[in-house]
Amino acid sequence: MLQLTFPGVYTQELASGVRSIAGAPTSVALFVGPTKAGIDGWSAKSPKELRPIRLQNFGDFERNFGGLSQTSSLSYSVLHFFANGGGEAYVLRVPASNAKAASSGFRQDDGGATLSLTLTALSSGEASKEIFVEFDSFGLGANPDKKLFNLNISDRLTGRIERFSNLSTSSASARFAPSVVNDAATGSKLVAMSLTGIDKQAPQATGSIYSIGTKPAAGSFASAQKLKVNIEFRDANGAVDAGAAVSIDVVAFEKDVAKPTTPLELCTRLTAALNAALRADATAAGKLETLSIDGGIFEGGTLMRFRIAPVGTTVTPSRRADGAVTLAAPTSGTSLLNTYSLTENVANPSRFQLGWAYASSQISGAPTAGDDGDAHGQPVSSNFKDVVTALIEPDPFFNILCLPDAVRSSAADPLVPQHANCSSIYSEAAFVCSKKFAFLIMDPPPNVQDVGGAEAWKTTGISFQSKHSAAYFPNIRVDDPLEPGAIRSHPPSGAIAGLFARTDSATGVWQAPAGTESVLSGAYGPSVVLSDEQQGILNPLGLNVIRKFPVYGTVSFGSRTIDGADAMNSEWKYIPVRRTASYILRSLSEGLRWAVHKPNGEQLWSQLRVNVTAFMQGLFRQGAFKGVSSREAYFVACDSSTTTADDINAGVVNIVIGFAPLRPAEFVVISLRQIIQSGQ
Repeated sequence: MLQLTFPGVYTQELASGVRSIAGAPTSVALFVGPTKAGIDGWSAKSPKELRPIRLQNFGDFERNFGGLSQTSSLSYSVLHFFANGGGEAYVLRVPASNAKAASSGFRQDDGGATLSLTLTALSSGEASKEIFVEFDSFGLGANPDKKLFNLNISDRLTGRIERFSNLSTSSASARFAPSVVNDAATGSKLVAMSLTGIDKQAPQATGSIYSIGTKPAAGSFASAQKLKVNIEFRDANGAVDAGAAVSIDVVAFEKDVAKPTTPLELCTRLTAALNAALRADATAAGKLETLSIDGGIFEGGTLMRFRIAPVGTTVTPSRRADGAVTLAAPTSGTSLLNTYSLTENVANPSRFQLGWAYASSQISGAPTAGDDGDAHGQPVSSNFKDVVTALIEPDPFFNILCLPDAVRSSAADPLVPQHANCSSIYSEAAFVCSKKFAFLIMDPPPNVQDVGGAEAWKTTGISFQSKHSAAYFPNIRVDDPLEPGAIRSHPPSGAIAGLFARTDSATGVWQAPAGTESVLSGAYGPSVVLSDEQQGILNPLGLNVIRKFPVYGTVSFGSRTIDGADAMNSEWKYIPVRRTASYILRSLSEGLRWAVHKPNGEQLWSQLRVNVTAFMQGLFRQGAFKGVSSREAYFVACDSSTTTADDINAGVVNIVIGFAPLRPAEFVVISLRQIIQSGQ
């Protein structure tokens, strides 16, 4: 408000009152089910902690979930989604029945066996055993109470590497270890931490560590400085494999070579000497290729740390290529140990493989090995339904929901679904979609093999009504990249979801994802070939059919919702009508948040009318509505006729919007007659 204090001309800028409303996303797909690897997106112990992973291409899926797996229909569906035009998807991994995540407990840095912390892989299954962890205290400066440490985590399967520095076991620290590592947004994507030794000493550092007591005087070495390096290998049980041990002599420094003056120089030069010795020794070179040494500060003194990195190793899988490196007495000459007063602090493996058995002096308690659980890869049926139910909690982050594994056949009988409650799973999913402006794509069960089975499935097998769902039949025949040359029948939901995304991008959500332009890329054809007459049985029931036509190929040839049966006479009969309404509702609900808590009067009503009208007019110009003028296509009302005095007292403002939807031209009728000319 202007403060008018002196005579003159005052200027001010007034807001136009128009706030642009951005259209909400329409084709972000969510896939729920088992995968080969990846973060467990849901756990029976904490079902509300959903962790969906965002993907923008199939490469993202391979990096996060291990790629295709024959025990995961979801993996193939994600491939089909991106192949058919999908641009963004989320995957929510549900662990297979009885699957276990690799876990290990690590003792405190006090020389005893007291448990410090436990690390558990976020991914259940065999893949979780490919995670390696390292602890160190380097580069932290003074650490008198030994509560600070660094944590390095690497996943050999995906190549992901994480490093968390300056972690603390102190509950008062801003870098309290569990808070940092377990943060869903910025923490680890590989492990979860449970800290037992709160305010106690940090976990014992990995690797063989030597403290440099006294620096030598300036000058050069009077004689060659030699070391004997013994490299041990351990098997899966943590026992030393004597047959795999390697012992090499290392000339660390030649005679009359200047002595290192800093710990960093000592580390650099000793690393070069050790690697040269490894390359020169035929036995060692066949098992190890790279050795690195880290230096830093620990307990106020300088450290040396020897760590083996098994790059290109030829060691058999039963041997551990990360055994401890110990320094023994030199073979001849003046001892480097004596020259630098090197004393051993601890001798652990250079890194721990999660879930593996090590000596009790190195880890605390028995580790848990990763296990894939159900050989068929399927989660417990109740868990599958529970995770779908849990989707109601978070804010909408998806528009299309696909559950291809809900109808995967059992291992015992290919015609029996693994989940006997697949209908109730879909029913729950349809309810979630109705609350979140989303749309469910249903796949046919494995026992639906012909037109009669499809008719029975739609009329009696689907025991719910839904205007936010659509069912498709039959499956599609696609390549199996895991078995070159093989063609398999696969649920179509992933390909259909990609088609939805492609149609939305090319035209708009009001265009039916069906017709001769709706080609399913990568599909050889439907698993059941249908004629026009056979589709004439299923289409009036509201079951969408996938057809194959000459020239056009495999196409989606139906666009009805579950409520699209002719007998129901639903106003939400068609998919594009339902999805257009959902698009409008979600766009307006997100674009009008600014109006909350504004004064509820004519000024607000006018602004709302202007903003909503501008949004609807934009859709009209794109051809989203029926009608030759905006008056015929839509209307927006927000005034005293929609919002009464009682509404105002209750804090409510009502906006009423109507639109004339475009319905698909399902039936093209051609009438032909002869013209009889006079005089003939």
